[in-house]
Amino acid sequence: MKFYSLEEAKSVYGEDSLIPISSLKQIIFYCSNGLQPEFIWESERQEGKIVAWFHKAKSELIYKRWQENKA
Repeated sequence: MKFYSLEEAKSVYGEDSLIPISSLKQIIFYCSNGLQPEFIWESERQEGKIVAWFHKAKSELIYKRWQENKA
């Protein structure tokens, strides 16, 4: 499903169900492990940077893999 705003994505998944990730290395790791972001947008804090919003429950296993492999 394509969302046109973060508010739309939050209305579907819930306010606390989306996790913002701005590290490009981490975004690529998640995607290369089969997890796609629910929403992508330019960062409100850093112009020219992207933030990918991942579903919290779906990302738990990939996050554990990220923690094990990032060192």
